[in-house]
Amino acid sequence: MDAVSKKPSASKEVSLVERARVFKALSDPTRLRIVEMLTHCDRMCGSEIAEKLGISLALLCHHWSTLEHAGLITKKKEGQAVSISLNRQLLTTCFKSTAR
Repeated sequence: MDAVSKKPSASKEVSLVERARVFKALSDPTRLRIVEMLTHCDRMCGSEIAEKLGISLALLCHHWSTLEHAGLITKKKEGQAVSISLNRQLLTTCFKSTAR
């Protein structure tokens, strides 16, 4: 990640700053639950996630923003619905890098 960009770099090496951003995003129980839910499927829509978590769509959007900033999710608009998918490669890389 360069100083200007806020998205994780495409290289396989994840910087300390990027890993810190990922783990900070995962430190919230609701965001951690979102990530755990996404590990069981390829993509989920916002209303489905909000319903399963028992939270409003507004609160879900707040959590999505943090996860997206960390590079953990990508959004895709499908008509009026928005769905997200997990960046499994980044998550795996971050956890593997801490085990070294």
